[in-house]
This record gives sequence, structure tokens and C-alpha cells, in this order.
Amino acid sequence: MMVTNEDETGVWQSNQLTAARKQINDIDDEIVALLAQRFDAVTKVNEAKAAANLPIMDHGREDQVLDRVTGQDSNPATKRYMRNIFATIMKNSREYQDFLTKTNHQKGITK
Repeated sequence: MMVTNEDETGVWQSNQLTAARKQINDIDDEIVALLAQRFDAVTKVNEAKAAANLPIMDHGREDQVLDRVTGQDSNPATKRYMRNIFATIMKNSREYQDFLTKTNHQKGITK
């Protein structure tokens, strides 16, 4: 007989599933904190690019990052997904830089 627990939504789940979901939630919390730190760094990159009059998009740098993070994944089955995740993170970073640039331009802030 399988032992079950009721989760926060009131749905009955196996102990193993509940534990795995808690682990995912904990990891997600860490990812959010790390992404917040990454966005802080992106802000600094955006400021440096604005000061040097450089474009937001740097294909060479993005390729380097994708190759580096994919190379760190020791699981061949997840390398493609890891690359996709980081491509999405960088897409959002570019969009954030664009937002910062437009916001600074509207405020009359120039570097």
C-alpha cells in the first residue's frame, strides 16, 4: 500500500512525489535569487555598453556563453535543454537591457 500526503492544494500525493516537488521548489527559489544577481550584473553590462556606445547584442559573446554552459553539463541527454534555457535567459537579458536603455533615454540619462 502506498503512503500518501495531502499537499498545499489539498491533492493527495505520494511521499516521493511530494519530496521531489519540495526539492524543485527549493531549487527554484535558489534560481530566482541567482537570476536576480544576474540581472544586477546585466545592468552593469548595459551601463558599460552605453558608455562605450556598443550595441546590446553581441553574437560572439552569446555563443561563448552557450558553449561554456553546455560544456559544464555532464549529462548528454540534457545538454540541448541546458543550451535552450540559457538562450532564453540571454534573450530576456537583452530585452531587459533594451528596457533599461529606453527608460534611461526617456529620463534623459546618457552615459
